[in-house]
Amino acid sequence: MSLRPGGLVLRAGLELSDALVGLLPSRAAYALADLLGLAWYRFAPARRRLVAANLARVIAATGRQVSGTELRRLVRAAFVAHARYYLEVVRLPRHGRRDIDKMLVLDDAAGVEALAKAGGVIGVSAHFGNFEPAAIWLASHGLRWVAPVERIEPPELFAYLRARRGAGSVGGEMVPPPSGRRVLDALRHGEMVAIAADRDVLGSSHEVSFFGHPARVPDGPATLAVLTGAPVVVGTLRRTAPNRFAARTDLVAWTPTGNRRADMAALTQRITDVLADHIAQAPEQWWGAFQPVWADLTPDRLPDLLADGGR
Repeated sequence: MSLRPGGLVLRAGLELSDALVGLLPSRAAYALADLLGLAWYRFAPARRRLVAANLARVIAATGRQVSGTELRRLVRAAFVAHARYYLEVVRLPRHGRRDIDKMLVLDDAAGVEALAKAGGVIGVSAHFGNFEPAAIWLASHGLRWVAPVERIEPPELFAYLRARRGAGSVGGEMVPPPSGRRVLDALRHGEMVAIAADRDVLGSSHEVSFFGHPARVPDGPATLAVLTGAPVVVGTLRRTAPNRFAARTDLVAWTPTGNRRADMAALTQRITDVLADHIAQAPEQWWGAFQPVWADLTPDRLPDLLADGGR
């Protein structure tokens, strides 16, 4: 990566913020994240409207109230939860294996470990809660994984986040595009392939029904499963308290018919349905809602669900 004057300044600022946040006690660090999340909520009206529209769609599909006090509370909580995610990304590399083990409550730790050790597993998650502790947990238990990731700009920010996310663990690898060959090699060598599949960020997608409305989601997990026969496991971590997460895993059952195109479409829908069920447990922790998800909810066509400004 070439060194740019602006990039050097950004890198220095990120390193300084990293050091300062790392010095804070956990309670103070979370309090700071919450404060920044609330400020972000207050002073980002366009993003606030997008999050409100996306979360309203989620809670409408689950039969809950879609306007008023409940929606406003969820949107505010979403900004706080997203700020907490970034805080945790910065602080997690400072934690050892014992810390990570204490952070997680796994619904079936032995089953997950046995499945991963069997090799060639496709792990699907969402931009929900915080999957970083799970990535570190897998690596620390000797379970190798590979994750295709979106390359973001500027490159200094991408390098900073990549070094501090699960890729900082021995045994984990985040692969920017093009990643197809590395992913197939990983499955052949008995490694887990981890993919976030709640919104299309890598450009290979299929239209499904997502919370009752058409949306495009990644077709990579289903395509890999159809081509290789690898099992698909949906897993998420839901934040229950500062530095505490509840894991949920679901093996996605499917039976191939021999029609690869139909199998891929059906499995993509099945994976999406399971992810939606996970997200519905705590919609405010779905930070996928901070980006466009449904084609009809574009920035120029967002409903004004928080008519009083959301304050």
